[in-house]
Amino acid sequence: MTTRQATLIGSGIGLIMACVVLSLLWFGVAGILIVGHTDLMYVIWPSSILLLVGWSRTPLGIMITLPAVVINCLLYGAAAVLLRGLVRWIANAEGNMRSDG
Repeated sequence: MTTRQATLIGSGIGLIMACVVLSLLWFGVAGILIVGHTDLMYVIWPSSILLLVGWSRTPLGIMITLPAVVINCLLYGAAAVLLRGLVRWIANAEGNMRSDG
């Protein structure tokens, strides 16, 4: 998997997560994302903290929601690239250990 593919897949997952959270907010059932004392909305979409009460009704709310979605896509894309690098690093370390033994 190339870096570009990892970035696109991670960003796509970030967009899906943002859409899921926005859908739950739209239908008024975002409370299902609360587990114990943890609100999973902020775990799967950290930039949702930027949302306003009128996120879907007012021009300002919509204009703030769009960058929040973009930030989430960037975060997930960066996480995918870091994960790809970690997997490659572990695979190289394992390959070096096999060639030494």
